[in-house]
Amino acid sequence: MVLLFPVGSVSGAEEGAEFRFSKIIGDHMVLQQGKPVRIRGWAKPGAEVEVTITRDGEVGAAAIGEATEEGSRDEARIRKDDGSYSMTIRYEERNAPEMASQTVVAKAAEDGSWVALFEPVKGSFQRSWIIARSDGRTVAVRDVLFGEVWLCAGQSNMEWKDFNRKRREVSSANFPGVRYVAWNDSSYKPLDDIRPRVSWRECTPENAENFSAVPYLYGVFLHRYLKVPVGIINVARGGTTGDTWCLRDELDGIDHVTVTETLRAYDAETAMWDDPEGRKKVMDEWERAKDAARAAHEERVAEAKAAGKPEPRLRLPKEPQDPRNGWSPPAGLFNATVMPIRWLGLAGVLYYQGENNVFMRWTRYEHTFPKVPLSFRKAFGDDDLPFGCISQPGWGRFGTDPEVEAVTGGYAIIRDIQRRALKNDSNAGMIATYPTGNSYIHPGEKFPVAEYASLWALARVYGEPVIHRANEFKEMEVSEGKAHLYFDADPVVYERWKHIENNASWQVLPQPYQGNAPIEGFIIAGEDRRWYPAEAKEKRVDGTWTIEVSSDLVPEPVAVRYGWASWPTGNLVGRDNLPLATFRTDDWPIIEGVSYSAEARKAADDRIKALQERGERLALDRKIRQMEIDLPELERELHQGDADAQLRSKLERIGRILEGLGEDPWLSNALEKGRPELVKNLEILAQEVEALRAGLEDGEPKASSAD
Repeated sequence: MVLLFPVGSVSGAEEGAEFRFSKIIGDHMVLQQGKPVRIRGWAKPGAEVEVTITRDGEVGAAAIGEATEEGSRDEARIRKDDGSYSMTIRYEERNAPEMASQTVVAKAAEDGSWVALFEPVKGSFQRSWIIARSDGRTVAVRDVLFGEVWLCAGQSNMEWKDFNRKRREVSSANFPGVRYVAWNDSSYKPLDDIRPRVSWRECTPENAENFSAVPYLYGVFLHRYLKVPVGIINVARGGTTGDTWCLRDELDGIDHVTVTETLRAYDAETAMWDDPEGRKKVMDEWERAKDAARAAHEERVAEAKAAGKPEPRLRLPKEPQDPRNGWSPPAGLFNATVMPIRWLGLAGVLYYQGENNVFMRWTRYEHTFPKVPLSFRKAFGDDDLPFGCISQPGWGRFGTDPEVEAVTGGYAIIRDIQRRALKNDSNAGMIATYPTGNSYIHPGEKFPVAEYASLWALARVYGEPVIHRANEFKEMEVSEGKAHLYFDADPVVYERWKHIENNASWQVLPQPYQGNAPIEGFIIAGEDRRWYPAEAKEKRVDGTWTIEVSSDLVPEPVAVRYGWASWPTGNLVGRDNLPLATFRTDDWPIIEGVSYSAEARKAADDRIKALQERGERLALDRKIRQMEIDLPELERELHQGDADAQLRSKLERIGRILEGLGEDPWLSNALEKGRPELVKNLEILAQEVEALRAGLEDGEPKASSAD
């Protein structure tokens, strides 16, 4: 695959006369090892540009001097000494890979953009310089390393800086081989370069304070294991939806109302702002709205003064925001952050997004999320670019009834969409993190999130022999009213136990993380598609260990789900305590959640509320039915061998039910008006039960006067 947008095809000509590198190229950056190296910049249209990559310190220092007019000193490592104690870690490499200096000549296109292509370079902690010369001018950057470069994208949980243990973690965050750069931006058209000024930062205790938690921890995990420099490029922005991380061409190819209507409305809005007259109309309407607000405020002030009340505040309508640079428009973040660096070599993409599609936008996500990895791969010209998707942590209410979660579990739906989209993608993976949730949408437990992600990368991208996931569901078989679930194992776990002919269950099945505890998190349904909490236990079937899932209320199961909730109760983990990913065995349609128009949102919201109410009633019905099944068994266990005690317990239950009929005013009134004969019979039954209870107390059952 070639680069999706060749040099010179995207707007940027206004900067063509300036001789410079692309803004992502800067001091302390990391370039991808093992792949062709592209260096990009701008010069006069048609000008020749001589570009050099070197580890020759004298050449590099001289070039820095030419570019900065600071002489030939090696200023990269000179630090002011204020007399206080400091400590810096440096790396000592043995048999470090050599890199011969490379020089190529590029020619600037009509818009002034140029690209210099170099042979791949092996990773090393040795510093390099990048030097470009054209028409007697020099630009240069220093302290460049070659290693693994990861692009991190998504929303606030990828952008979030705070995390548990941060204070003690960053105090020792002395990893000069880890470099970090971050920005976010949005544009309605693809940009040819980054707009804000950005700078790469070494990982020091001071700098790490401002690094985003998951990207920082992820980079450190990879760095320590692989023993190579790691560069993290973080372009996440809080509150973004999946479609802003897609190529516009990919969105245009989706034929579904949730996408087509979103694009139509956005295009109409941006077209108005592109037109000076349209923009003026918007601003004039805003001015009129402000005038109206001021006039209304003056009337309220006069009324307040007359009544002797405090003067109300003046609240003016907000200034209209330019939709062309909106917060999360279709393709907007992709245009402004990914497209400007699409020529860079990457190790892969780490993506952490989905929360903002929970809120009545999951039907759109069903169509747009599969385009996210595809868009990154097209932009970077790499069909096999690794794509790690961190799924959502648990959030919301814990332990909600499955009848309700089945129709409102937005987080469960988002996880399911991600799982299905990436299931057959050999270069992608969904990284389960739901146990890291809490009552806050931004859980502080970022350590395991980054660790799970790094294990996925080490195993799937770098081929390292590490356990990177729990068991994965393979298939379900139903027999005698029980569903039997079969699982595979992480390849490393499989290799560990494959030589044992008769494995124990703990060697081949996911286990409760609490040890010898009941399995939690499964729900089960029959043909009626009504979901019930399920009992689950280990069961060997024809010599193979399975998890047997069943319910007294589902005699003929046809489907099972695990972890289907916004905050799952699932407690199964694989080896190394890695959570079992949520899954479902059915392919039943998901309730629609849409927001492409006010009318569509209200209709969907009304349907969901009605289903929620129905689910709450079904849950109560299920609890009563289950209780009716459980109580006789409990009575037998409690009064084993004592027939009178069992009979007394049952009579007491019947008596309480009959008493309850009389204590419910609405029900009593309804029965008296509509079923008077039934009321009479219930009174007779109550007398009979009381007589039987009295007889048991005397040691011999008695007949009632009703006989």
